[in-house]
Amino acid sequence: MIKFFRKIRQKLLSENNFRKYLIYALGEIVLVVIGILIALQINTWQIEKKDRQIEKTLLENIKRDLESDIQEFRNVKEFKTSQNTSALRLLDYIIDTSKPLEDTHQFINDFQLIVYFILPSSNRTSFDIATSTGYWNNITNDSLTKDLSNYFNNIGLEQHVTETKRFINVYNENNLINNYNIFSKNVMALDGQGGQYALTRYNNDNRPILQPQDIRDDISLENYLNQLSIRLKIGIKGLESKEKWANELIRKIDIQLNFL
Repeated sequence: MIKFFRKIRQKLLSENNFRKYLIYALGEIVLVVIGILIALQINTWQIEKKDRQIEKTLLENIKRDLESDIQEFRNVKEFKTSQNTSALRLLDYIIDTSKPLEDTHQFINDFQLIVYFILPSSNRTSFDIATSTGYWNNITNDSLTKDLSNYFNNIGLEQHVTETKRFINVYNENNLINNYNIFSKNVMALDGQGGQYALTRYNNDNRPILQPQDIRDDISLENYLNQLSIRLKIGIKGLESKEKWANELIRKIDIQLNFL
């Protein structure tokens, strides 16, 4: 192709036809410019295609993190609901002195459950990587990026749960473990993985176990159980709200993915 244009240029020069040569030269310049513009456009398309693929992968990863969050919220909510039920049952025994003990094992294990806590873990790996590497800017929906940033940077629920953990620890260390023998062969301890296990070291323990009458005059315990129940209910509401928020973000991500 270059040889073809060179021959035309040489022919025009040999004919001393300056006008035709000038027109040809301008035409050649136009062709070069067009070629450059086409190359730039192709490069732009390739970059745009790559950016959209990065956006798609990023949103899919964030969606998976949100789905993991939702499952985490549900697991913690289930535990807190069970814990609140235990706290309220114990309150019934303290407030209603005529209430008979219906299930010794349940009573003992309710007492155990009120000193446990679970901190929900947020799955924000994809968000943190995207913001630290600059890939966050590949998301073209500004409203979605703002919503996602607000979600991952919101620490209201974590602060409440952490404060509840501190509240439980302080009372347990300063009161429960000093005033009550709450371990026995009837206790099923939690293993931290959703399971339980018996304390076999108490298999031959024949000492009297904790009874409702042992706690009925403890105003400190009554106040603790009331406050714990309030905190747990607030935490449950917070978990439900965060789960709803995550579901709404997943819906928005799905809409954005459909455009890619």
